[in-house]
Amino acid sequence: MTDDAPAPDPRRMRILLISLIGAVALVVVIALVAVFVQRDPAQLDATTPEGVVQRYVQAVIDGDTDTAVSYLAPDVAAECELIPLDTQDRRVTLTATTQRADSATVEVLIVTVYGSGPLGSDEYESEGAFDLVRTDDAWAIRTAPWEFAVCTETGRG
Repeated sequence: MTDDAPAPDPRRMRILLISLIGAVALVVVIALVAVFVQRDPAQLDATTPEGVVQRYVQAVIDGDTDTAVSYLAPDVAAECELIPLDTQDRRVTLTATTQRADSATVEVLIVTVYGSGPLGSDEYESEGAFDLVRTDDAWAIRTAPWEFAVCTETGRG
């Protein structure tokens, strides 16, 4: 038996290879643009309950316990026995705020990312609430969801 199949055209193979390399390069460029264009969320007003929660959460995520404790109510901060901060990758989204004269509740959606699997990262989603009190002219956190606790349970923050 003889093989009568025509030999592949080198020009056609070269064009196919160049097209494939171009497509891969385009995907890489789009991915890099998406990563570098992604912006941090806008900073909320630090004098609002939401702004205090945003700064507290960022301090916890950054591992800055001193800054995190500075956002706690004075009596909570005084009783605070620091605990090691959890290093899980978390995203927080504000869902609702209830503000009263001397207290506020900021409800959030917390997404915790656990590594990655063959189809992407594994995530767990939960709801949490920060309870705040007004101290002088500022808001301070009385309690935080366990994912963002910096103190033992007796310290509540």
